[in-house]
Amino acid sequence: MTIPCDIVIKNARVFDGEKLIEGSPSVGIVGNKIGFVGKNSASAVREIDASGRFLMPGLIDCHLHLLNMWTALDPARMAADIGSELKTRLRALLAAGVTTVKSVGDSEDDILRVRSMLSAGELVGPRLYATGGAFAAPDSHPGTTIFSKNPWMRNRAVFETDSPHRAREAVRCKAENKVDAIKIVHQGGCKHGDPYFFKAAALGIDIQILRLERAVLEAIIDEAHKHRLKATVHTVDQRAALEALEAGADGLEHGVIHEPLVDDRVIELLLANRASYVPTLWLIAFEEETAATRYANLRRIVDAGVRAPMGSDTFCGFGSFGEITHIEMEHYARAGIPPLKILKMATSDAAQHLDANDLGVIAPGRLADLILVDGNPEADISALRNISTLFKNGQVLVGI
Repeated sequence: MTIPCDIVIKNARVFDGEKLIEGSPSVGIVGNKIGFVGKNSASAVREIDASGRFLMPGLIDCHLHLLNMWTALDPARMAADIGSELKTRLRALLAAGVTTVKSVGDSEDDILRVRSMLSAGELVGPRLYATGGAFAAPDSHPGTTIFSKNPWMRNRAVFETDSPHRAREAVRCKAENKVDAIKIVHQGGCKHGDPYFFKAAALGIDIQILRLERAVLEAIIDEAHKHRLKATVHTVDQRAALEALEAGADGLEHGVIHEPLVDDRVIELLLANRASYVPTLWLIAFEEETAATRYANLRRIVDAGVRAPMGSDTFCGFGSFGEITHIEMEHYARAGIPPLKILKMATSDAAQHLDANDLGVIAPGRLADLILVDGNPEADISALRNISTLFKNGQVLVGI
């Protein structure tokens, strides 16, 4: 059978998002989609001999913050960031093999404008999913922490409420704005003591914060589900994680990081909700003493069959976009997660978390978001740092 293709990639070792494919099948690209995978003969405008390289779906980072929360203090400076420095961050993500990202908590009007610009080709970068601003308790994280010196951004990036009614209204507005999911901050990070203080010397933060009221948490998640939106919840301890999952949450951002999982209840609820556990282990850089606990909890989660999509929590001012995505996956390896499972976390698991059925798998009819890697990430996940070619929507954006 001969299939006319725009591009045919031959002789690569192929990971399809779920498993390694035996042999070295050819992969044909027709327009922006995958035309075939296998031994089919094909007439192609362009052939790529990928001998010695590794072909896989593009990486999906399910937790980052694209906009500069430190410098965007007013409309003019936000526009300046989008018009200049954001382009550098987007290019860096592509160069690192990242073809899709999920923004969780960037200011809503601004990130949805960026999403439109990417869709229209006015910006070049990964495809973008966005929650817009996050829900949080009044005078809590991130309003009084990350945004304590940026009231303009605080008003745009956080919806602080103790009213279930107002929370439902806000979810309805977000649904009308066509956000891709809902983010809830149920507690802060960098937990220290009881009462709960958010302490982060690198960020100059030391402040007591509060959880959302249970009725508000339940109202947000219930209303999100009425609009067919997933609700993912920022937690750091087991009690908050249980509250979120019992309220019907579809995912935990960060999860349980300050204490070992002492029983199976969190895992049971994650499985019952078909929810995701987004690890964000890069944040160990801010709390190195939590590394062993985070590693052990992630191993338990993954071994139990819970979906754990890759998410780095990259944000401006600390490290480089793209580089942090690779550091994140290398932490999974240190946690004892096998390389092929890490590849799945960063591709098909991440796509399922986003409800992005066209992404994360190399199969006929799926979008042609692909990367070619020099080296073998099946043996060493750090090989993913060696991206030779990136395709997004069937177009070569990096390499060749």
